[in-house]
Amino acid sequence: MRTTGSPFTARERRLRRNGWIFNAWLFAFAATFLIGGRVFRYADSAPEGPPAIALSLLPLLPSAFAFHAFLRFVREADEMIRAVLVEGLMFGFATVMVFWGAIQLPEHVWLPKVSADLLMGVLLVATGFGGILAQWRRK
Repeated sequence: MRTTGSPFTARERRLRRNGWIFNAWLFAFAATFLIGGRVFRYADSAPEGPPAIALSLLPLLPSAFAFHAFLRFVREADEMIRAVLVEGLMFGFATVMVFWGAIQLPEHVWLPKVSADLLMGVLLVATGFGGILAQWRRK
């Protein structure tokens, strides 16, 4: 049933909200993961003891919320929304494959070794961006 002034049904609004919540938690996880990796990369100024443990576990919080939002999103999604999700995941994995393939030879010649943290961050950001693009194209 449509509400007055809204072009979407209650179910459509809930699905869109679930998708945006999932993307927001995905970007939050990517940010905490990259920030934590950046802090620990510099051993001289890296925290030690309980602060280090807390900082290293910080990405688990948004990842748990992202996983919960993902499951809710998939459970309530219809066929088109699932197609958007698959397209976002494909965009993310394809981006990482191209990025990883493109840096292999320069790593052997002149580029310093790229850590898995960077690849994880690229995967998460590209997957979220791919989902947003897929949603935008299907409006």
